[in-house]
Amino acid sequence: MKRAPVTDVTHLPVILTLPDIASVYRISARTIRRGLQANEFRPVPFDKYPYRWLRDDVIRDLATRRTKLKTRRHGFAATKAKRLAAEDKQLVTK
Repeated sequence: MKRAPVTDVTHLPVILTLPDIASVYRISARTIRRGLQANEFRPVPFDKYPYRWLRDDVIRDLATRRTKLKTRRHGFAATKAKRLAAEDKQLVTK
């Protein structure tokens, strides 16, 4: 069963579980688990509990600014970019 997205984090319990975090960040629990295994998901769970977060840590994380991730072209745009780069390289070498 899917939970509704969270609109006000101050009404959440002090200790959040994996389903709570998934509804706050609006991603699946599986995505959070993968991010934790790859050490890429923030905030980090507290203490020795693998899937428990403190509400204050989540609020602090939501308030911090994220760096923009690099994006890659895919599909037609990627092949077009490669073709244009190859044509430019041929023009330079001629």
